[in-house]
Amino acid sequence: MKKKILLIGASTGGPSQIKELLSSIDSLSCTVIIAQHMREEVLPFFIKDLKDSLHVKVQTTPLTTDFSEPSVIVCSESSILEKNYGTYKIKTDKTNQIYTPDINKLFNSFIDYADDFELNVLIMTGIGSDGIDGAKNLKLKGARIIAQDEKSSPVYGMPKAAFELGIVDEVKSLQKIKECFRGL
Repeated sequence: MKKKILLIGASTGGPSQIKELLSSIDSLSCTVIIAQHMREEVLPFFIKDLKDSLHVKVQTTPLTTDFSEPSVIVCSESSILEKNYGTYKIKTDKTNQIYTPDINKLFNSFIDYADDFELNVLIMTGIGSDGIDGAKNLKLKGARIIAQDEKSSPVYGMPKAAFELGIVDEVKSLQKIKECFRGL
């Protein structure tokens, strides 16, 4: 059975919405990997807040894992996935970085390993289109793409870009995402 992974990309308006989404969960049935645009000096505070307030295990990158224990993994910088003898390493990679962390870089790093996982991609609130290229590439590998709806997005840029590209399988409000999340 493939391990379930939910990749989340968010930007402007994301921290409070990610916290709300994850706070509604007492246990995880999948690993959640978050790339939230944020200045490097502020990311540790966001991570600490999640660790202090959530009922699930929160880890940060870089790290090595086999994804056997579901947890929330927050990218502390631009991160990529590599496979190494049955384990995976999520490591820092700032080369050609456009954003901090770079969502496309994270998503695209899963392409070579897409067959190892049941992948779900969630594009949340944010300006621009970071993550859309990676989400498109993962969709071609069988990932399910979910976009946050306009009404519940503080900034409807990234979800709108995904929707307009035609790669979205489902558009959901934050409340519906929380309900859907329980089934992952």
